[in-house]
Amino acid sequence: MPSWILGLVVVIVVVLAVTVKLAARTRAPDPGWFIDSTRAAGALTVIGTMFAVLLAFTIFFALQSYQSARDGASVEAVALTELHNVAEVLEGREGERLHGDLICYGRAVVADEWPAMARGETSPTVARWVDTMVEDFAATSPVGASQEAAYGQWFDQQAERRDGRRARAAEAAPSVPVPLWIVLGIGASAILTYMCVQADRRESAVVQAIPIAFVSALVASALVVVAFLDHPYADWSGSIQPDEMRVTLQLIDDGHPAPCDESGIPT
Repeated sequence: MPSWILGLVVVIVVVLAVTVKLAARTRAPDPGWFIDSTRAAGALTVIGTMFAVLLAFTIFFALQSYQSARDGASVEAVALTELHNVAEVLEGREGERLHGDLICYGRAVVADEWPAMARGETSPTVARWVDTMVEDFAATSPVGASQEAAYGQWFDQQAERRDGRRARAAEAAPSVPVPLWIVLGIGASAILTYMCVQADRRESAVVQAIPIAFVSALVASALVVVAFLDHPYADWSGSIQPDEMRVTLQLIDDGHPAPCDESGIPT
């Protein structure tokens, strides 16, 4: 989804809110629908405060999920680089097979799993290369102290890679639950509706339009931010991209034969 659509959503909300407020102004009695304007303003303050607290909590929660996804992708890419270094020590046919598995795994993550995560899914191709790595590593026979040390290090780095992938894959599905979105929608609607009901025909149209334009812009922008953070892999400007894994591929895809194509599909 192009990023400009998010901005368009904010503009549409602002235009609708201002239009409704001005339409309500033309039909409002003199001096307005509220007899006690001070009490009405106090009620709006309570509603606004409750909504602001809930919105701040939601943004903080969604931001944590977004950062967890970014950190997981980074941990996974670094671990794959270290696994490549371990495979360098495990020489021979077994080492070559492991090099190929790692390259194909990285290609599949970039080309297949990232688009899948944007849809809230994971890649079976990546899972297949994980299984292949396990099988090929089980067939290795370390010789000498250096290879035995590398053999032990492989398990540590595989654990890092696994945890990193789990962290980023866990954020593929939206983390903000639907009931919370419903409550946020109710709060935003209540604030804008209350401001429209406070229309006063004694004031000019500009004076009536400016406050609700600012409030609706802030409310809509905040909800757009929550949606952005809740979909970290969507095709938006600022979304998490497999940049770390691409850098890793530049380091490890150094001429070793790989049993896959450029997208990580087995050949």
